[in-house]
Amino acid sequence: MALAQPSVKSYLGIAKEATKGTPVAATNFIPFTMNTFKPVDVIAPLYDEALRGSMAQTYNYLQGRRHTTIDVGGPVFADTVGYFIAGILGDVTTTGASAPYTHTIALKNAVGGSGDAQPTAFTITDFYSANTRYYPGSQVTDFGLTFNADGMLEYTAKLMGFPSTTTTAPTPSFSTVLPTQVWTGTVTIGGSTVGYTRTAELTLARKNEAIFGIGNTQAPYQVFLGALSATGKATFVMQDDTELTRYITNTQPTLTFNFSTGSGSTATQVAFTLTKGAYTTGAIERNADYVEVTVDITGIANTTDVGATSGYSPIKFTLQNSLVSGTYQ
Repeated sequence: MALAQPSVKSYLGIAKEATKGTPVAATNFIPFTMNTFKPVDVIAPLYDEALRGSMAQTYNYLQGRRHTTIDVGGPVFADTVGYFIAGILGDVTTTGASAPYTHTIALKNAVGGSGDAQPTAFTITDFYSANTRYYPGSQVTDFGLTFNADGMLEYTAKLMGFPSTTTTAPTPSFSTVLPTQVWTGTVTIGGSTVGYTRTAELTLARKNEAIFGIGNTQAPYQVFLGALSATGKATFVMQDDTELTRYITNTQPTLTFNFSTGSGSTATQVAFTLTKGAYTTGAIERNADYVEVTVDITGIANTTDVGATSGYSPIKFTLQNSLVSGTYQ
């Protein structure tokens, strides 16, 4: 009798593709929280319900078009999280002659022309003990960060791609970078560092679609990413009216969250800035023994948070790690 396969033996590999939809072997491996990783082949159903003189409804089931979706999440590692950030934004500039390298990541645009504004696609490799699957042509459609003052920085990501295929199991190799502790971070609002942020979250989302054409294939013609939105939420200890006033007066301050650890060649950083962070709601909270204020935030597109492809961007990330130029895009 065959034995059940343990979930804890699973691992996730990733690699950027030279040709979108053509799978490539994993070049890096990303730790994830077990119950967050859910890759699915989505097959549209086609039902034959043509009448045949009987009281039945369905006479045949056929498969329609097919694409994949992937959900994944876990603690943030300052090196591998860059795949998902670069995968949803697309514009990466790497500087430095040796580790730590600095990766500046912003929204990829194609201003003034018909150039490609799509981020590079990835092949996701899923080893699930019973077998191994490639999920090629995977584009990052959603990316989120959540954190509280007492825990670790956590991420979630969603991807959409081409149909999966089986492959041989790679040998995983994980980096020695540690997860990011939230207490190592600083929060800067309107140019001043504040110490009263309790919790926060960031959500990047892109309109997306698996576009199907007629070409004698079940797979999409293209997986397409549209416009990007950047939204968030933060809860502060309410020592005065400062953050509530920013909402009421529509100040739209610059917000920077910066998590940095280590020094020298092993230094790591995960930081993001919304140069125009509009507070769209502001509520006084009495859920704890002390008063708090919670604000919803929308990143407004601006010309400061842009990368090499110019245009507008609502957010810019900065990562520091040992990964070289060309790793993410």
